Amino acid sequence: MNLNWQRISLHVLFWIVYVPLNAVLNCILARQTLEEGFKDALIGEAFSLPVKLLLTYFIFYYVIPLYLDRSKIWKLVGLLFMAFGVATVIYRFEIAYIYYPLFLPEEEYNLFNPKGLLLTEFDLFITLAAAITIKMIRVHYKSLEFEQELMREKLQSELSFLRAQTNPHFLFNTLNNLYVLARKKSDKTPDAIMMLSKIMRFVLYECRAPRIAVMDEAKVIQDYIELEKLRYNKRLTVDYQEDMDNPLTPIAPLLLLPFVENSFKHGAGGTTGDVHILIKIVIRDSQLSYIVQNTIDTDYDASGNANNSGIGLRNVQRQLDLLYPDQHQLKTSREQGFFTVDLKIDLSAS
Repeated sequence: MNLNWQRISLHVLFWIVYVPLNAVLNCILARQTLEEGFKDALIGEAFSLPVKLLLTYFIFYYVIPLYLDRSKIWKLVGLLFMAFGVATVIYRFEIAYIYYPLFLPEEEYNLFNPKGLLLTEFDLFITLAAAITIKMIRVHYKSLEFEQELMREKLQSELSFLRAQTNPHFLFNTLNNLYVLARKKSDKTPDAIMMLSKIMRFVLYECRAPRIAVMDEAKVIQDYIELEKLRYNKRLTVDYQEDMDNPLTPIAPLLLLPFVENSFKHGAGGTTGDVHILIKIVIRDSQLSYIVQNTIDTDYDASGNANNSGIGLRNVQRQLDLLYPDQHQLKTSREQGFFTVDLKIDLSAS
């Protein structure tokens, strides 16, 4: 049997602290100074300690578990009274026939003195109440820890599911691009496949870490831009800007790329004329400012929902809520023929 030494140590510590504190309480009840009565009270506590130990652990490990079964509530009440009765009798006999003969032989001890019986019951009750209070506090904190652990696991499972959605969503969009190039029998198809291979290596392997450097996310965005340029040629203009005081600032992976995907899907893919896309990444003192702007047709869904409703953006919005609660601000707008995403994240706590 493996002993839980930490638990045993905590129990021993409780009794080491409790015995002198209760001796002090006895002095106060007897209206004695500590100099006058503490030594005798401490010896008395030591003699009564075995009874208190038996009562406390009997109730902890045998009586209290019965409370979980409501059909045995009366058995619980009966055992409580019986335990207190037996403990009181043993306590009184121990004091009368061991403590008094050894330390106060000249004094008489009345076993059935009502005041003495009441003080004995009070002493046992205080001991049990103190032990139960400490135990309930520990149980409460353990329950809170367990709740928090369950919540963390739930959020982690949800986050893993969202990321699992991101990968096939990204692959689906990119394969559409390759399909278009293949239909055109473009000589750029092999280059596009190679770029896709690089991006997928990043998505499948490097994104397993909870955090990556912003520069790594920026690099995959640039690779994705080059991949899209192969498809749209001259009608597409991409203005990519990057200004980072610390490119190694950690960020959750695949948070920025979906906005770029969205800009190509609804910008270049959703319009027939020339398309301009602006992508700007700024890091200052661990504060991320990220802007993605793309051309849209002026008569293309006046509500802007076409740029907002895809699984990619809903997915990344939920990830932001999970990963950076109260640490991010996401705004989207549609005006003057442009759809704009403005994201700010406080990465200082990453």
